[in-house]
Amino acid sequence: MAAEDFETILKAGAADFATQLTPRPAPAVRARGEQLLRRRRTATTALAVALMAAVAGGAFAATGLSRHSTSPAAIATQRTASASSASSASCRSLVVPQAVKDAVTEAYRQSQTGLVHIAPVKGTFYYGTCDGTTYAATRFTPTSGATLGEQVQLQDEGSAAKYFTKPPNGTWTYVATDGFPRSPRGCAAIPQIPAPLAALWADCG
Repeated sequence: MAAEDFETILKAGAADFATQLTPRPAPAVRARGEQLLRRRRTATTALAVALMAAVAGGAFAATGLSRHSTSPAAIATQRTASASSASSASCRSLVVPQAVKDAVTEAYRQSQTGLVHIAPVKGTFYYGTCDGTTYAATRFTPTSGATLGEQVQLQDEGSAAKYFTKPPNGTWTYVATDGFPRSPRGCAAIPQIPAPLAALWADCG
């Protein structure tokens, strides 16, 4: 290689190196920094979105639920609440008039041979309605004039509540009695008494 060619190459290389070492203008440096910062923010945001999607996807896959679905527990709670509201709406606990007490007492008299002098025990009378049918529950005690036979008969069943029903436009009928010993569930254990009404009666406790 000729000396002049080597010298030309050396000068060109020195000029290029000097260009690279020359400080860039401040606006150019600032613009380059802002460009790099935007790239970093974009990459960070994309990474965060991807991570959230992965975590959410795993959770939905594990539970078998879509993003807009309701959990089974929530569905069960909603159904129970709806059923409870409907039941409460169809059943009501009522203040019992004396005429109802008299009619229920007479229905029990007619179902039991030899019982005449009887009356409901105070504070034990439950009265209500469900879907047009009325229900009653009470215990009975002997009244003045009760014979020895009546007293013995009531003593044997005195602790047991009696249950009655009356269909629309019908008459009172004795349908059930507490078991012995009485179930801890009270009248909730009596199939003839609707469960929502038993709940309103606090299980006849």
